[in-house]
Amino acid sequence: MEGWRKRQKNGRMKQRREDWKNGKKDGNNRLPPFHASTLPSEDFQFLTRMLIFIIAMGMLLPSALFEGRLAAETEESTPPNGNSTKTRDEQDRHIKIEIERQKMKSAERLMTIKKIELEKLQAMMKEENNIVTVAEVNTAKEGYETAVSEYEQAKLELQRVELESLQDEWHISVEETSLYESRDGREMFSITLRNNSSPVKLVESSEVVGQDIIISAQIDDIFVTIREQESYGSSGAIITEPYEQRIETLKEDESVTLKFELIKENIRDVVVELKYSGREENKNIHLSQEDPYISVVSARRYKEGDRRRLEVVLRYGALNDETADDETEVIDTTTAADDETEVVDTTTAQEINNIYVSIKDDTAAIIGFPYEHRIPTLKDGEEKTLDFELRRNVDSVTVSLTYLEEENPYKIHLEEDTRHISILSAKKFRVASNTGGQMMVTLQLKNTSTTEAMSINATPEEIAAANEIRSIYVSLLDTVDGTNIVKPYEAKIPVLGYNETVELTFQLQKDVESLQVSLNYPELEMPETRLIYLQKESALDVVNVSSLRFSQEGNLGSSVTYDLTLDRLAETENTFQLRVINLLNRLSFEFQDPETQSRQSQVKFTQEQSKRNLSLIVYLPEELDASYLDSTLEFYVAVLDEAEANELGGVNNRLDDLPAEQIASIQGGVERFELIPKGVPEIEVFVQNAFQTIKIGEEVNMTATLKNIGTRDLVDIRMIVDVNTDWKYTVVPEVISSLIRNEEKEIQLTLSPPSDIGVGEYQAKLNAEVTVDNRKFEARDRSITVQVESKTQMSVTTLLFGALILLMIAIVIVTIRISRR
Repeated sequence: MEGWRKRQKNGRMKQRREDWKNGKKDGNNRLPPFHASTLPSEDFQFLTRMLIFIIAMGMLLPSALFEGRLAAETEESTPPNGNSTKTRDEQDRHIKIEIERQKMKSAERLMTIKKIELEKLQAMMKEENNIVTVAEVNTAKEGYETAVSEYEQAKLELQRVELESLQDEWHISVEETSLYESRDGREMFSITLRNNSSPVKLVESSEVVGQDIIISAQIDDIFVTIREQESYGSSGAIITEPYEQRIETLKEDESVTLKFELIKENIRDVVVELKYSGREENKNIHLSQEDPYISVVSARRYKEGDRRRLEVVLRYGALNDETADDETEVIDTTTAADDETEVVDTTTAQEINNIYVSIKDDTAAIIGFPYEHRIPTLKDGEEKTLDFELRRNVDSVTVSLTYLEEENPYKIHLEEDTRHISILSAKKFRVASNTGGQMMVTLQLKNTSTTEAMSINATPEEIAAANEIRSIYVSLLDTVDGTNIVKPYEAKIPVLGYNETVELTFQLQKDVESLQVSLNYPELEMPETRLIYLQKESALDVVNVSSLRFSQEGNLGSSVTYDLTLDRLAETENTFQLRVINLLNRLSFEFQDPETQSRQSQVKFTQEQSKRNLSLIVYLPEELDASYLDSTLEFYVAVLDEAEANELGGVNNRLDDLPAEQIASIQGGVERFELIPKGVPEIEVFVQNAFQTIKIGEEVNMTATLKNIGTRDLVDIRMIVDVNTDWKYTVVPEVISSLIRNEEKEIQLTLSPPSDIGVGEYQAKLNAEVTVDNRKFEARDRSITVQVESKTQMSVTTLLFGALILLMIAIVIVTIRISRR
């Protein structure tokens, strides 16, 4: 009977396949319902592949239509005469990038097709009567992984091609060259290079990656070589030592000066060869040489006993504004031989012999003794100090230099070393609260110089001109480590006349009680530093409130601590009230002294203690409405005097529902704070029957419950099953998309032991995992014990039951026999 039923069933299935192939319809003129079990495996695989092909063509068709429309628009935008507005290089670059972009799009489409094919096969495999083999799924998976790899390589290739096409954007220019002779007679050549490049944005690569990719204008590993120009009789050989110099790094708009020795004589035309970033540039340069020039570095008048003397410092080489205060210019260069800092001379270096120096007054009469100094030789960059005795008391002299058969006069104004600047006051104050309560310092300076060498008949204008101080630089430094703690970091006073007063205002970057005032002007060999105590000044008796940790996050059921720094400028004794404004009513708080741990509702300042540190502790409840979670709660802390505190009112140091206009009008110190409540993620797995008994060949089917016991909603919770390596399992659902607070979901778990498993007890574990804010949270493991028994094994209960039946049968038989007798 059972065999007849199987034959009937197989006959019906065969008839259905034939009807499907022949396209027959049932009695209702409808095709029979499609199911994997009604088709042969070969037919079903064919239909599956056709379905995937149709879906893929549906995805490719919009892309093809879009590209066709884009090409048409491009064709329409081309000028009628066929001429492009792009240059040949730009068009070539565009074509290369477009080719790689199309390759990347093609790889992306192929990856999408492979992904769809893999997902379809995986879905079919999960069906009850699937006809998809594991080999087919693995083949599709390998094809998808290969497509993903090819797509990633296409993206990288697009970025590489775009980067290589922009190499022309980097450029190094030659700013200056100089030909001169060194002090030991060698012919030298210096060259100044500047990086004129600008940062470049990779447009296509930025679109692919999803963020702007900007290539810095910095150029690394620049190799510089100086060659002779190729012409008749010359081969373009390297003519300098070192033969090649390496610049390790040249940042945007940065310049560097390199020094070479010319090892071939009578060279005026050279080729500067630059190699960097895989490219090579050659620049033809004609070398020019400057005329000899002697500068007067300084002229200082001083007294020696009752005699007036003049010290003159001369230097071979011109001075400019940048190098007037420095004898030589120090430039960092990196050569192929070493990485040391070199001193580069940028003037001519020919020796000048027989230099004659004399000091004259306005009438060209010599007033210096000796009447004339002779300098036998003065080499490039060399300085010479000469000392004269002044025979007349004058405010200006003419330094006459005669060399190379030419006289060069320099008229010099003389100044005594009696310049002095007095600090009249230094006051610390705070600006209005609407600007952030920034601390400021006002410094008052006065020129109190005196000139001893002035004649008794000098006019006030002459005295003022002789005592004025120019180019004064003022900075304020920390008393501990000497760092600059104000903004601007340095203030310049162009001219400070005799008895003139100037006031400077700085913004304090660090609140201090005292600081160092650094004064620097040309008459000083070293900057002058003075330690001063800051006077406190305030128009209103206001306590400034500040906090380094004004914005924090806190979990429900915990507390958050804010540090408060209270600073008062007035030097009288007073008490102030503490208030918290517009804090959510569900949240409680307290002010606490961090040293004594005592609660505070008001704070007192004295002349000795003008700064206080407090802590504001905010307590979050166990439960809070979901609308407040992960949202920024804004509130304020105010320190008010008694009058303003009574006017605003409030209960238990709390003020609620104050509008922004009223908060801005508060005269006391106010600071804004932020609090972001965070829910606590916590999940729990419940298993009702953790002990399962099966026989060999059977599976374990059980139900578990996953519950969100935390204080925030969760998403993408993944179930984790830990079993022996030769066991198989399925868990449905494997990923729970969302689970709100206190919600439960059932989990179906199936454990399949291997067919050759032995009798015994086995362990498995069920767990759940969720990721919140880039942190993983797991539930507690739930252990499952599986007892595997033999198929023929009989339980004790069955044996006892059988023995009882046999005993009853025996009793019945004995009773019948006895009754017959």
